[in-house]
Amino acid sequence: MTINWPHLTDSDIETRAAEFRDAAIKALEYKGKASVPVEQIAEIYLGYEFEFVEDDDALPGDVIGGIDFDSKTIIINAAIEDHIGRYSFTIAHEIAHHVLHRNIFLNAQSDQSIMCRGGVKRPIEEVQADRFAEALLMPRDVVCGGFKRVRWRRPFSRRGRLALASKVIQLSGLTNVSVAAMEIRLLHLGLSSKFTLLNNRLASFTYQKIRRR
Repeated sequence: MTINWPHLTDSDIETRAAEFRDAAIKALEYKGKASVPVEQIAEIYLGYEFEFVEDDDALPGDVIGGIDFDSKTIIINAAIEDHIGRYSFTIAHEIAHHVLHRNIFLNAQSDQSIMCRGGVKRPIEEVQADRFAEALLMPRDVVCGGFKRVRWRRPFSRRGRLALASKVIQLSGLTNVSVAAMEIRLLHLGLSSKFTLLNNRLASFTYQKIRRR
């Protein structure tokens, strides 16, 4: 059955992720550091349980996570449990399906309650969940704050972008995300493109000249 998923702009997703995160953290009375507690949000705030499975169990082939809306279970490939970045992103991705897609999916599927992620070609609902997950895990203000504290920025090559992402993770305190995820987040926020970097340098130079006058 074909499901007509809603069209959501990146701005729509950013807003919904931020509103959801703020409501969850407030309800949990979370007083931790910068890292977003996606495990607590899934378990305590939303009421889901985690089920860890081997490669050949409940999840097919290249799928590393899924969500069962009926049993309120987030299914995770056991192989990623010790990889904090992939683990956190998988939970955030399944949370995204709960927020963005649950009602639509259940109304359209009479005999299925499980959504799974995986595959090279990403359908629209999976792309939306990925964007929600990155916005949930890596709040715009926190990432931008870490980025501004970086003293050197060499994002022209992949190695430079990864080095920048690693530094932003360190300075922002978002320790439960992977370098690869932060690299993508910086690109989506326009913080690691050559054009943005040159504009930042020009703005900094102009500001210094104004202060000297």
